[in-house]
Amino acid sequence: MKSTLRWVLLGLLTLVCIFFLSNIRNAFISTQPDQIKIMVGSGSTLQAISEKLPGSQVLDEKAGLLTVPYGKVWDYLGKIMSIKGVFRAAAVPLDHPTISWRYYGYSIKEQLQGFLHGDFGKFRSPFNRTEVSVVQELPTMLLRTCTYFIPGLLMAVGVSLLMAMLAAKWRRIGVFMDGVHALLVGLPDFFLIVLIQLGAIYATKFLGHYVLLIVQVGNKTPFLIPFLTIALIPSVTIYGTMRVAISRELGQDYVVTAQAKGLTRSEVLISHVLRNVMQDLLAILPKATTLALASMAVAEAICGIFGLGGFITSPTVQSVSSMSVICMTLALVAMAFHVLYALLRRRFVIRTGEAVSQ
Repeated sequence: MKSTLRWVLLGLLTLVCIFFLSNIRNAFISTQPDQIKIMVGSGSTLQAISEKLPGSQVLDEKAGLLTVPYGKVWDYLGKIMSIKGVFRAAAVPLDHPTISWRYYGYSIKEQLQGFLHGDFGKFRSPFNRTEVSVVQELPTMLLRTCTYFIPGLLMAVGVSLLMAMLAAKWRRIGVFMDGVHALLVGLPDFFLIVLIQLGAIYATKFLGHYVLLIVQVGNKTPFLIPFLTIALIPSVTIYGTMRVAISRELGQDYVVTAQAKGLTRSEVLISHVLRNVMQDLLAILPKATTLALASMAVAEAICGIFGLGGFITSPTVQSVSSMSVICMTLALVAMAFHVLYALLRRRFVIRTGEAVSQ
């Protein structure tokens, strides 16, 4: 019970930290958070404009400066432009960008108040440019991301484990796979994604007709490119760990005994070694899942996919409050996988202990 409570508190602390970090950009401001510059016509005055805006005051009539409640500049700009006699209104730029912890605290407070009233933020849809509630679109984005994330992660686990087993069985295959592994480890993730995308483009050009979807078009989402990206990058990490674990087990006394009894190398790998390296696999899976999530975000950004990762990296849809919700959703996805691995690891350890006690 205490262990469960500790992990729940750790998860909550992680979500709180992600919430604060996802809003860190609000600490950097380049405009005055409480001043607006207005250009009015000859038939109106700045004082008359101020009287129509509750909470505002004239700061400098000659310069056209108006003060508004702190942090409400963009809200008031929308109201000012609807007032008759206003030619132009804009935020007042600072001499240079600065760090304002006051504005950061203000933005955090505004978001929390919105959350308490059920407002989790809105964003402008990249398809029809309309304002959409993030809660309304979140299930669609999550489903779109999971369609290639979960199969890609499963493929990464299966392929890397199979390659490690084959490398342990045949020496030449092992030398070749180790060389490929060393090459992939040295290449940046985004470079691998670009190579996959270029391969799809040149395949389409060479064949003379459409082969596969490269970027999202409407509701049609690319599958192969993010799938291969998610499957390839984590598999590099898993393969390296499993290769070392299998090599370690092959040097154990029980392997020599099993082979002396007449078991082939394949039978030893499948019946004995594979079972004993499951703990190593479960230990590396949390890190591999984190890599898969990062790869997913990069793949969605490059392919223009409107998923969880694509939302975070796309400046056309980002907004202050909805960004926090999306980041925390990704964190919850990662936590769900980590809890699954912890349960599997606990079950595996219990079985091992029972076998030893007997």
